[in-house]
Amino acid sequence: MKNSIIQLSIVLISFVALTFLMSYTRPAEEAPKEYMLVYQHGGISNLDKFEKEVNQKIAEGWRLQGGVAMNGVPFQAMVR
Repeated sequence: MKNSIIQLSIVLISFVALTFLMSYTRPAEEAPKEYMLVYQHGGISNLDKFEKEVNQKIAEGWRLQGGVAMNGVPFQAMVR
C-alpha cells in the first residue's frame, strides 16, 4: 500500500511539473505567406535552365522548401 501511494505521488508531481514547463514553450513559427513551384519542361535535358531559374528566385529572396522532385519534369518548392 505504501509503495502505491508513493508511486501515485510521483506521477502526480511529474504531471504537474510537466504541465508547468509546457506553459513556457514557444509558439510555432508563423507559416510562410507565399509558396511557389519552379519547374522546367524538357526534363533532364534542361537542368541548366532549371538551375538558373532556382538561383534567380533565391536571389529574389525565396528559400528552398524540401528537395527537387522529378516526375519527368524537375520541380522545386520555394517559400518566402
